Amino acid sequence: MKKAGKIIGIAIGSIFAAIAGIIILLVLTLTIGAHIKYGEFYKLTTKEAKTPGLWDNYIPQGLTYNDDENYYASCGYMKDNSASRIYTVDKKTKKQHMYLLTSEGEPFLGHTGGLQYSKGNFYLASEKDGVFKFPSSAFDGSNSIEIGKAIKVNNNSSFIFADESFIYVGEFAYNTAYPCDHPFSFNGIEHTAIMSKYNYDDFENPVAIYALPDAVQGVVVTENGSIYLSRSWGLSFASYDLYKSPQIVKTDETMDGAPVYFLTEASKIIPSIFFTEDMDIIDDRIISFTEAAGNKYYIGKFIFDFNIFSFKTEDFEK
Repeated sequence: MKKAGKIIGIAIGSIFAAIAGIIILLVLTLTIGAHIKYGEFYKLTTKEAKTPGLWDNYIPQGLTYNDDENYYASCGYMKDNSASRIYTVDKKTKKQHMYLLTSEGEPFLGHTGGLQYSKGNFYLASEKDGVFKFPSSAFDGSNSIEIGKAIKVNNNSSFIFADESFIYVGEFAYNTAYPCDHPFSFNGIEHTAIMSKYNYDDFENPVAIYALPDAVQGVVVTENGSIYLSRSWGLSFASYDLYKSPQIVKTDETMDGAPVYFLTEASKIIPSIFFTEDMDIIDDRIISFTEAAGNKYYIGKFIFDFNIFSFKTEDFEK
């Protein structure tokens, strides 16, 4: 009996070892394959910090940087449908802190697609709700943040960006899965999603409208007027796209009293690892991340996609 038990033990151990070997081989294959397929992306990017919440059922969506207090901030929703969150990550110490979101005193369960810090305030874009504005002083080390009541805008408010003068709020469209009803055409190309440009103190009257391609997850508008888009749709594709001034065409159309600009064909596209999300810019570096390693999709864990990363605009435009 002892001999039989030993044989069974060896057999079971061999099976577990074989399974472990297969898993290791699979992870290596995925990782090496990703670095080969997305070689230009990996060469371009630098790791900044760990993406927070990836083991806590948190699905990261929005990303920004508080350049007054030097920390990253990420907003996202929860796989288990509990209250949405914002995490902060100190740039120097890498220490993380989590805040549960409330809106008018109730747990906030919204999608929280985009986050932007500017001039002492945070702006959170939550799909179909609008834009929430709340002060950076709300990040006081407690366990929750009251984000107040949403400000309505003229689109589905999936992502957001701000520079010194304006705030840009845009929507995500993808075929019939995520339809948008803002069709604009130029030279035989049709876009149905828009991004609206607002003054800080007026979300009712846009100063410009941009007709965007499908699957935009985040945007950066640079000082020289170039527009960077983070685009992705599941495992199908993901990329960072650059539009320079010649590809941002002013049309003869208007919407809500504002001129409409049409993004034609990108000046440059760099394919990236899947599930790319929001962006922000720090000096000449664009920061971004993906949701691939969250517990909703998990696949990013197999290629060690755990980081907020950055790339220089100068390097991208070479």
